[in-house]
Parts: sequence; C-alpha cells; structure tokens
Amino acid sequence: MNQRALWLFGLFLAAGLTTWLLRYLGSERQGADISAFHDPDYYMEDFSTLTMEEDGRPKSRLRAVYMAHYPDNDTTELLQPTMEIYRIGRLPLFISAERGWVTNANNVVVLRGAVRMWEDDATGKRVLQVDTSAARVLLDSEYAETDQPTVILSKQSTISGTGMRAYIKESRLEVVKHERTIIEAGPKG
Repeated sequence: MNQRALWLFGLFLAAGLTTWLLRYLGSERQGADISAFHDPDYYMEDFSTLTMEEDGRPKSRLRAVYMAHYPDNDTTELLQPTMEIYRIGRLPLFISAERGWVTNANNVVVLRGAVRMWEDDATGKRVLQVDTSAARVLLDSEYAETDQPTVILSKQSTISGTGMRAYIKESRLEVVKHERTIIEAGPKG
C-alpha cells in the first residue's frame, strides 16, 4: 500500500509540474508573440467604412482593396485606399493612393505612392486635381498636407511646388514653396 501511494503521489506531482510548466511556457510565448512580431490580428478584402457626424450626416468614407490591423502598434495598413470627404453644400473631395496607414486613434491617415486629391463638378468634370507622392490627412481637422513635390491642376492653371497644405472645410490650398505657375488663356469670345 505504501508503494502504491508513493507511485500515486509521484504521478500527481508530475502532472502538476507538467501543467504548471505548460502554462508558464504558454504565457511567456503569448507575450513574446504580441510584442516581438508585426503580424496582423485581422484583415479584410474590399474594405469600406463610413464615419458619421454627430448629427447623423456622413463625414467620410474610406475604402481599400485590402486592410490589415496590427495589434503591436494598433495601426491599420491599407492597399489602394480611396477616401471621400463629405462637405456641407459641396460635392465630396476624393483622395486616393497606392498605400496608406491609419493611426491607432483613427484620425490620421498617412498616404504613400501616387497620392491624388480631386474634386469634380456636378457633371463629373474635373475641377481640381492635386498630385504628390505622400500626404497626411487629419480627418477631425479636415486638413491634409505634404512636404513632397506637388502639382495642382485646375481648369485654367497648373501650379508646381514643394509642400502643400489643404484646408478642406474652407476649400483652400497653400503651396509651401512655389516653383512655377502656368495659366492657360481662356476661350475667346
């Protein structure tokens, strides 16, 4: 009986130590996975989200071919993002890029690669177009900026410069370092 009790005690002790060791190693690995790797915890194809104003009006829509969220820095990566920023009494302003990132607070969008901002009139004709290679959009402030070379095209002018600030709510653009302006002659009549 003594030998049987000793064997039984040894088995319980081994099982307890094994359980403790597995839990210890498992919790250590989980902590390492979260902080050591930059892997998405979820992703989505054909992503679309609509942000609303407090009064229920649409504020902005963000779409992307692919979206992935990274828990280590709480950011969201976007492939081929397109944004629509809605304005009272005006048609939406559109912004697109090859890639983008949304910060953890969901209020700053960083865009890279062939960034284009444009506005069309009611007939679909392009009224304004801004081309650059990188931009930062602050959604809450309705503001966008870049420090990269920028070309601004309107109906009758082309403005080139380095750096641009866009005050979206006011429909106002500023070129930080102006380089060249070309004004085309209007129709004769």
